Amino acid sequence: MTVAILELNDQALLIQSEEGQSHFEPGFARLTATGIESGDSARATAWSNPQNSFNQYWRQLNQLPLPSKQNWARHHGDIAYAQIKHMLESIGSPSALILAVPGCFTDDQLALLLGLAQAIPVEVKGVIDSALATGLQVQQETVLIDLQLQQSVVSLISNNEGKVAVSHQEVIPDLGIMYLYNGVARHISDRLIDDYRHDPLHSSEGEQAIYDHLPSWLMQLGWENEISVSLPSPRGELPLILRREQIGEIIEQRLTSLNAIIEKHPNAKISFAHSANLIPAILPRFATAEVMAQPLGVENCLAAQQQILSSSSTLHRITDLKTSDKKVKKSKIKQRCATHLLFQDQAWPMDKPLSISLQDNQLQLANSIDSKAVFVAVIEDRQLRIMHQSTSIEMQVPSHCEPGQALVIAGHRLKLIEVSNA
Repeated sequence: MTVAILELNDQALLIQSEEGQSHFEPGFARLTATGIESGDSARATAWSNPQNSFNQYWRQLNQLPLPSKQNWARHHGDIAYAQIKHMLESIGSPSALILAVPGCFTDDQLALLLGLAQAIPVEVKGVIDSALATGLQVQQETVLIDLQLQQSVVSLISNNEGKVAVSHQEVIPDLGIMYLYNGVARHISDRLIDDYRHDPLHSSEGEQAIYDHLPSWLMQLGWENEISVSLPSPRGELPLILRREQIGEIIEQRLTSLNAIIEKHPNAKISFAHSANLIPAILPRFATAEVMAQPLGVENCLAAQQQILSSSSTLHRITDLKTSDKKVKKSKIKQRCATHLLFQDQAWPMDKPLSISLQDNQLQLANSIDSKAVFVAVIEDRQLRIMHQSTSIEMQVPSHCEPGQALVIAGHRLKLIEVSNA
């Protein structure tokens, strides 16, 4: 029996098998004449073809009829089913699943989710709260902030005598990554109206162009105080300078509900799931907060698989778990950390973002953030932080950054190494 972990955050749904096969994609879907497409290809037309695009089906997972009749989907449950099936097939169709599910899922939605899995069919062996999965290694009381596409979950995680538990949880229904993107998109539109009398949000093509670029632009602003960008228009490319300080003000204005929750726990450590890394990247007051690695929740589930299975005699969402003494002791061992990526006898530093592009089956590397790259990463706080990863290119990404680990992109092998200045 092959077991995989499926983490259901619709900003980037992630699945990984015991053998290390993994795949992730956003919670976007497009209904076509031949079926349901999901992931990046659906996001690429979400604003230019909105009538056939969906991105609320995980937040509104139900069996209510869609507003208009569709050939391939009666309700959001059918769309979710298609995406789960596609993700399973992308890693070789494992026979069993452990689901890591955010605390915003209701009992009815969990029941529907289990029914969808049974219909695929794949056996669900356990269900764990995704905040608990991510926070299994916390040693002190921690507020964990997790952003989805349309909403957020803020969890208080405690560790008492080796038992890690989600002791409190709140859902912020409108604070998702799309809410932050929408604010920045409006700022860009206002700037272009003032400078060029052009509103990119007035056309579906202009909207698509903005939302295509926003993730990489905001990623760049996490490293640079300002960046020069441009957007297409009927008059050609329109240049614009985006400043981190201005974007930070826009994001800060939208965090009122989050700030109120944080203030309830003044003694807790503040941590951000990878899905929420935009906030500490842009806002100086969170700059030193811990940002969890993207695959951490999945890896913790694989490591604690037997404990999860033993707690799953009934398929309820697990919100507390005993940690293994062996695991705790192992985590205290200071591991070596790579400093460079070796490719074609050249060592590329990883203490700042490294972009890897693929053209004519040849790799090109640059110590910068390239929005057209297939892979962008940096090593921060002894962790490999993936800033962007193409889902259309076959690659194997190491989960840790010890020297000797390897990154494989389209058959090209790049080795993580440690360079000593001594």
